[in-house]
Amino acid sequence: MAELKKLLDANERFASDFDKGKLPMPPARSVAVLACMDARLHPEKFLGLDIGDAHVIRNAGGRASDDAIRSLIISSKLLGTREFLVIHHTDCGMLTFSNDELRE
Repeated sequence: MAELKKLLDANERFASDFDKGKLPMPPARSVAVLACMDARLHPEKFLGLDIGDAHVIRNAGGRASDDAIRSLIISSKLLGTREFLVIHHTDCGMLTFSNDELRE
């Protein structure tokens, strides 16, 4: 089975039991997290977060890029977050190449 089909099936199962749609848009714990997109990281698990607790923004290297900063400003100014975590990690793949190498 193709991965997309597995993902869509999993989403259908999740959506059929989803009962958190009425949660408020602002995060319940007033926290925003900026983390690396590394597939080995699971911020919700290792921070003890549940659905609705925090905004989690992920990108390559957990960097405060323009898009990440925009998301953090929206989270703070419009949705009430008051604390921010930036998570970097050991063995980050972003350290294995330069931007020039990527451009090539």
